[in-house]
Amino acid sequence: MSKAARTKQFIIEKTAPIFNTKGYAGTSINDLIFATGLTKGSIYGNFDNKDEVALAAFDYNFMRVNLYIKSQMETQSSVIGKLLVYPQTYRNFLQLPFLAAGCPITNTSTEADDTHPQLRSKASAAF
Repeated sequence: MSKAARTKQFIIEKTAPIFNTKGYAGTSINDLIFATGLTKGSIYGNFDNKDEVALAAFDYNFMRVNLYIKSQMETQSSVIGKLLVYPQTYRNFLQLPFLAAGCPITNTSTEADDTHPQLRSKASAAF
């Protein structure tokens, strides 16, 4: 992985929890700077704008939820056990650091419904 790709991934990983907690509108560039320790120029050198960071952060959050659920399903031998992974995950979501602020899909869909068509589209596809 190139240095640029590593930096971009670093920005995504550090800002994804902030977007999930504060939402798109509530997350400022200063929040991104604080979370990453990078300058505004470094962030915008890797992303054209805040929209691109938010979209990449949503994808990252969604991927983490999917990977977790799939890994839990793999531990189950029955179909019913596999299906019960969903309610068990969300019943215990406070125990999972990446879900502490709530489901990133639901959080994004709630906020982006009337405000951000691209995020709304991603959230709809995720559901």
